[in-house]
Amino acid sequence: MKRNKSILHLCEIILTVLMLILILNLYLTKLLVDPDLSYKAMYQSLCMTLAFLVLCIVLALIQRELLARLLNNAYRDVTGIHNKKSLEKKLQELNDRANTFGVGVMMFDLNNLKHVNDTYGHEKGDEFIQDFAYCLTRILDEHSFLARYGGDEFIIIQENTKPDDLKHMDLQLSTLVQEHNTRASLPLSYAVGYEVSYRNHYFMMDDLINAADKRMYQDKFYKKNSRNHSESQSQTKNSQVIPTVSSEFLAEKIRLFQSQNAGKLFSSENPCQHPVTRKLPIALISTDIENFHFINDKYGYPLGNEILNIVYEELTASSLSLFTARFFSDVFISIADVSRQTGDALREQIQSLDQKICSRIRDTYHISFFRTNSGIYLIPEEETKPETMISCANVARRIAKKLISHTCLYSDEIDRKEKMQAEILHSFHSALENHEFEIYFQPKVNTITQTVSSAEILVRWIRNGKLLWSPDIYISLFEQNGFVVDLDYYVYEQTFQWLRKYASLLPAKFRVSLNVSPVHFEQPHTFVQKIQDLIDTYKIDPSLLTFEITESTYVNNPLAVNQVIRSLQNRNIQISMDDFGSGYSSLNTLKDLLFDEVKIDRMFLGDTLSENAHIVLQEIFHMLKRMKKTIVCEGVETKEIADFLKQEGCDEIQGFLYYRPMCKEDFEKLMGCLV
Repeated sequence: MKRNKSILHLCEIILTVLMLILILNLYLTKLLVDPDLSYKAMYQSLCMTLAFLVLCIVLALIQRELLARLLNNAYRDVTGIHNKKSLEKKLQELNDRANTFGVGVMMFDLNNLKHVNDTYGHEKGDEFIQDFAYCLTRILDEHSFLARYGGDEFIIIQENTKPDDLKHMDLQLSTLVQEHNTRASLPLSYAVGYEVSYRNHYFMMDDLINAADKRMYQDKFYKKNSRNHSESQSQTKNSQVIPTVSSEFLAEKIRLFQSQNAGKLFSSENPCQHPVTRKLPIALISTDIENFHFINDKYGYPLGNEILNIVYEELTASSLSLFTARFFSDVFISIADVSRQTGDALREQIQSLDQKICSRIRDTYHISFFRTNSGIYLIPEEETKPETMISCANVARRIAKKLISHTCLYSDEIDRKEKMQAEILHSFHSALENHEFEIYFQPKVNTITQTVSSAEILVRWIRNGKLLWSPDIYISLFEQNGFVVDLDYYVYEQTFQWLRKYASLLPAKFRVSLNVSPVHFEQPHTFVQKIQDLIDTYKIDPSLLTFEITESTYVNNPLAVNQVIRSLQNRNIQISMDDFGSGYSSLNTLKDLLFDEVKIDRMFLGDTLSENAHIVLQEIFHMLKRMKKTIVCEGVETKEIADFLKQEGCDEIQGFLYYRPMCKEDFEKLMGCLV
């Protein structure tokens, strides 16, 4: 855009200069042709010339405005707001930021556009869209970005915001639409969903949009269901799919069944529902269809809708079911009478129901890969929020995907683990700010000199002088939600600060090894630039650094990993392949190896070395040595294995046989850094 504007200004200047030259030329020519021309005639001629000049400038300004609008419209929709191309540019800008704190997304779906187009024509449909777009523009402020990304779909990206702010904007829009409808021949209606990213409730941009989009479609179907429920029921036939219900609607149903004095209850959504005359032992069952998107992609949405209806029909007809609803997408929630079933028997009955559903789908549509998963939550006697129950049932359903039975009963152990994970995630940012994460060192011993030649940097979560959680628990969790990026950079910075202080006291050719999370390779250029910035900030000699990248990361993303390896090696930083032999190793991996060092995984070594293990290790060492790779073995705990590794040419050994991970102070004493 900036380049286009510069070209536009240059064209205007050239045009103006040419006009002035032309006018001056005409004027001088006239004087030369008629030297006896009177002053009055000359004055008239000059006035006409100036008038002509003014006209040319006006035309040039009009042309400039038209060109400017043309350039601007490249990123504008017919409604005058940002289009999909402009939205993609905005999202890329937000994705490039360090975090998305304070960013909110509002998704809107305008109802009945197809009906307006079909009934009144597309010109009227365009007016219909523009009316809604005008209402949207009136709720914006200086932090708003409004775009139309589909025929009847709009998005607002709101910066520096909070959930209450978006709620207020939603209320404003509702008021504006109501006012519009009092004087409009075609009333507007819409669905909305919104979500905000903030501390302890963090989203990446894609996840933020998906969360808002999910809420929008829940709102859409809930409003549709509330307006005309009987019409919605008739739409469950053929290719029309059973509508979803909102979480609020579902929560109200759960409260109703929990009530002590419920009396006889019947669900209007389920005419076959069993009457409830007393408080029953009940459970919440969450069921989904595994890889349902494959079915939609392969067989089409109409058949996918038919399958959803069959699943709903089977769940409703179950002898356990008191009430069943489609919650969202391919997820169904059932309230079940479990007065005659508990524990293993209940699991078996739900598993049997899932198998019945699968058999019917396979027999009807011949979809061999069809599979359902079910999570069960037994509703306790004490007061528990319905939202918590739904969450627990969904947690059990997600765990069920990993089980052979595809059925999981929510347990105290699962509850303990979920609460621990929630506490870990909620505590992360404050722990980072309070420096509760501390770097630890695990020394590596040179097999020839038997002295400490390097050390791996590890991280420990320490609060009030005590180890809080094991890294095995929280590192994988942080990798799932992206927190590991902030943690890694924190560890790197703490390490660089330490090196700046003690590098001159360390042995020659000493290196520290730093682990690299797979998440960094989603943006390899950003990672390399961040490392360079830290090196420049703390004035670290790059030859002191080794970055460890796991073999699985390399196998899953070789292009990005090789890009990072080359960039870091050009800066004299050594790269180590971590966890070699953990299950991915192949001759193909070795063939294309750009790593300087290979770190043999402890699982490869085991507690003892068999004769076959001796042979395999000898051959791997032989190949690596011929390729001039440094060899490190970790997890060494016996002298027998250490002696064998030394004999076969292993360069460094890391393990409890020599040293366990230690805090900074202990390592400084070990290396003689403290006097």
